[in-house]
Amino acid sequence: MTPQQRSGRGRGRPRAAATGSDNRESILTAARELFSDRGFDRSTMREIGRRAGVDPALIHHYFGTKDALLVAALRPEIDVVEMFAGITVDTDSPGTEFLRRILGFWESNPEQRTRAIALLRVAVTHAEVAAGMREFFLGIVRTALADVVADDHRDERIGLMFSQIAGLGMARYVLDVPVVAKATPEELAQRVGPNIDRYLSGDMTIESGDD
Repeated sequence: MTPQQRSGRGRGRPRAAATGSDNRESILTAARELFSDRGFDRSTMREIGRRAGVDPALIHHYFGTKDALLVAALRPEIDVVEMFAGITVDTDSPGTEFLRRILGFWESNPEQRTRAIALLRVAVTHAEVAAGMREFFLGIVRTALADVVADDHRDERIGLMFSQIAGLGMARYVLDVPVVAKATPEELAQRVGPNIDRYLSGDMTIESGDD
């Protein structure tokens, strides 16, 4: 009996024989194709299962919801440790070097960039997708700059860095803001990098407006 013929059974834990890594990759590939062809809202778990050749229950087992599946399918594949190796407190403008590397990655990996852009677009209107995307990219910042970010106001610093990077990506790749879209990665790294440096180790004291 094929997985499709078994699709009428309940949505409990799928049979152990159907939970190999090959099935998981097939689901992710099918999801990427359908999300690209039809968009997120018009793609169903049943259609993804049919294209992947698996019982839809298996998708729920691996990923839970369609929002979580989208995050897993479109999350860029980045080796964070390798990509940002060597950025330390002794690096001259670590913020500039961080942006230089991340922009270089997006520019030289169009497929990965396309995934990230698609994720950004859907995250604007889907809270669960936004939460998954936020945790993924915050994790990149935490890992890449763990040895550089100051201990005081650490969460605020990381959050502000994330907002800077996400805003830059949105302006360049989604909104196509001319001065950002036409600039070279090196120009952007040198112009925006000092802002990241300030978030990394600058004074976070807020001056009171009282006399």
